[in-house]
Amino acid sequence: MDDNSRRRQEDWERSLAAWKSKQNKESSVPHHQPKPVSTPSQDQYSSKAFNKFLIFLAFAIPLALLGYALYINYLPFGYEKSYELTVDENGVISPLSNEIYLTTPQGRKLLSLPEGVQGQVNLVIDPKVVLKNSTINVSIEGDNVYLAPLLSLDLDSMEWDHNWDFSQNIPEEFEGTAEYNEEEACTHFNAYNEQTLNLPNSEDMFESGPMSIYVKWKPSYVSQKLGNNQQLAGHFNWEIWQNEKSVQFRVGRMNDANGSMHSISYPIDLEFFGKEHEALAVYSPSEDGNGYIELWIDKNLAGRALIGSDVIYPDYNFNISLNFGWSSHNNGNNPYYDGCLYEVKVTDIALKEERNQFEINGINGKMVIPVIGNGNLKVLKAIISQ
Repeated sequence: MDDNSRRRQEDWERSLAAWKSKQNKESSVPHHQPKPVSTPSQDQYSSKAFNKFLIFLAFAIPLALLGYALYINYLPFGYEKSYELTVDENGVISPLSNEIYLTTPQGRKLLSLPEGVQGQVNLVIDPKVVLKNSTINVSIEGDNVYLAPLLSLDLDSMEWDHNWDFSQNIPEEFEGTAEYNEEEACTHFNAYNEQTLNLPNSEDMFESGPMSIYVKWKPSYVSQKLGNNQQLAGHFNWEIWQNEKSVQFRVGRMNDANGSMHSISYPIDLEFFGKEHEALAVYSPSEDGNGYIELWIDKNLAGRALIGSDVIYPDYNFNISLNFGWSSHNNGNNPYYDGCLYEVKVTDIALKEERNQFEINGINGKMVIPVIGNGNLKVLKAIISQ
C-alpha cells in the first residue's frame, strides 16, 4: 500500500474513532423526561359530584315545593279522594287521621264511641287541598244513626196544626201590645215599650206529646244590646230564646216540679242581627228512652240532645199561655225582645230530617256534618271530587 493510500486509511480510522467518541458522550448524558401528567384522584371526583348534587337540590327543592303548592291550590288535573271511617265492636274509631274524624258537638276530637252515638256527634272532613266548587257524597251505615247536613224539609208545603202569618197583620186571636209595621211587613216588638203578644186560653195547649215549632223573625240591632233570654216564642215549660251570642231551645221542667231542664244552643254573632232568620224546634218524647229535642237555625242543625224518657211537666207553666216577646222566667227579670216577627207554626208531629246518604255541590273547604241518633255507628264513607 503506497503512502497516499495509507494516509487516507488512517484519516478514515481517526474520523471513525472521533465519531464514536462523540456518540458515546451523547449517550452518556441523560435524556429530558417529560413531567408526568397529574390525574384527579377518586376523592376529587366524588367531591365535585357531591357539589353538583347540592346545587341541583338547591334548585329542585324550591321548584318541587312551588309545584306542589300550585297543584293543591289549582288542581289542574282535577281531584278525587275517597275516605272511610269505621267504628269496631268496641267503639274504637279508625283510622286516626287529621283528614276525617269525629268530634263532640263542642269540637273535641273523639277516639272511640263505646256507647255509640248518644244524640249527636260531628263528622269532620278536612282535605289538605284547596277545594273550589267541589262535590261531596257521604253515606252512613249503622243502627238508628243518620246524617243531618242541611234541613231539606219543605216547611212551606206542609200541613201545620197552627199557622200564623204575622207579615200581613196581627192574627185576630192574639192579644197584646205589639204593633203591625207596614214598612217592615211584620209584627214589630218594641223593647222600649215592653211589647208582647199572647194567645188567650192556650195554657193547656202545646205541652202534651210530640211537637215542632217554626218561627221566622228578624232581631234588631237594639236586640243585640239587650242581653240574654229574650223570648221569641214560648209556653214557659218550653221556650225559644235569643241571646246576645246564641239562639236557644229549652224544655222543662221535666216529669215534675223538681225535674230537669234540657237545652240546645246555636252560636251567633253581630252579623246575625238585622237579618231574617228561621228556627225549627222539635220536641220528641219517647217512652222507650229514645226521646230528644232538636233545634235547626237557617236550615243548619244546632244540635240534638237526648232526653231519655223525660216529658214536659204540664203544670210547670203556671197557667201561662203561648206568648211572644217576653218570658217571665228568672223572676220576671228577662229582657224584652226587639225586632220583627213574620211567622209562627206549630204541629203535633216531631218532624224528622234523617238521611243515610247525601250529595252536596259547591264545597270549598273543611266540612262539618252532624251525625244524629241513638245507636251504633259502623261506617262513614265520603267521596270528594272536583
